[in-house]
Amino acid sequence: MKPYDGPFGFDAAAHLWRRAGFGASPARIAETARLGAAEAAKAIVRGPAKDAAAEELESVYAQVTGTGKVDAIRAWLLQRMARCEHQLREKLALFWHGHFATSVLKVNEPLWMARQYRLFLDLGLGPFADLLHYVTRDPAMIRWLDNETNSKGHPNENYARELFELFTLGEGNYTEKDIKEAARAFTGWHILEDRYHFSKRLHDCDIKDVLGVNGPLGGDDVCRIALEQPTCARFLSRKLLQFFVKPEPSKDDVDAFADVLRGRRYQMGPSLEVLFASQLFHESRGALVKSPIEFVVTAVRVSGGRLDATAIQGDLRAMGQDLLAPPNVKGWPGHLTWINTATWLSRVDAARRLAFPAKGDEVVAALCGRPPGPEEQERLAGAGNDFAHALLSIPEAHLS
Repeated sequence: MKPYDGPFGFDAAAHLWRRAGFGASPARIAETARLGAAEAAKAIVRGPAKDAAAEELESVYAQVTGTGKVDAIRAWLLQRMARCEHQLREKLALFWHGHFATSVLKVNEPLWMARQYRLFLDLGLGPFADLLHYVTRDPAMIRWLDNETNSKGHPNENYARELFELFTLGEGNYTEKDIKEAARAFTGWHILEDRYHFSKRLHDCDIKDVLGVNGPLGGDDVCRIALEQPTCARFLSRKLLQFFVKPEPSKDDVDAFADVLRGRRYQMGPSLEVLFASQLFHESRGALVKSPIEFVVTAVRVSGGRLDATAIQGDLRAMGQDLLAPPNVKGWPGHLTWINTATWLSRVDAARRLAFPAKGDEVVAALCGRPPGPEEQERLAGAGNDFAHALLSIPEAHLS
């Protein structure tokens, strides 16, 4: 991919923070702007040596999950997004949550959902093969896609189908026969005492033929075969570009980033480091509509406010993004689907409840990607206690 060769000032650094994280204070953005595009991308991918907020929140993880309350787990995750310094880890975990979309409404085990999200936090920046390996064994995923009922002689095709269609290859790059054969490979991948359990007795050990590979294949073999398909890199490339860059990347854009993914053996951190320092990334400012979570958390981080992570959940739900409960196996459609008559009113209502300790032109630039115009300056200056609502009513406040 072509490296970015334009000026890397405040606006470019703010764009990096909004896309590779959930925004930052004007002071932090100014620090990043002094690094230059390549070093800034490296810093945001690798994260700080010490993340005090992450350590503090980690210390209460067992207590939070021990409540068995999904809203408590949602609040813990939202606090991570609002407070942790390694922002890419948090942002990428949200991407994987949509990619491997799993809902507590069916899983019905909040602790399992927390554990699954922890996989995204802990492994999201590493090799995709490792993440896929653990997600395939994840109890929440096994239940979500009915692999508990997948046994020799009675194969359930749900996980095999979504593995190919939504996780690795995309529609049109496999056959119905591939799904049927792959489903047999995942027979016996069940749950025992809330953990993954392989039942040899219920596993189909016979010969299978998946994507042109023949043998007594198991689930790990099927995952490996899927990752070896040339279309896998292009599929992942498109989804990552749609999340981090623009809603409709061109074929050339997809192919270029797919080459990066293949060249780095699907290691997400090194691959994203290249993307965030590219011309493509920096030419895409304002191309994406912020999701409800991005809208709220970015406003909090830019302004230096505090997030009431329990109270805000009703607002997020009304705006269309209920954490740990994506609408279906395809996750949230994103971009323009976030904005309609009902959700816009919900965004306006949420804006009225957000406090903005910091004010001024730099806050506007950090949030919106540009300084305020004369009319906006006048309106914001006269907003008083309604500053947050006035600022968050600017259209660019909803764009990334």
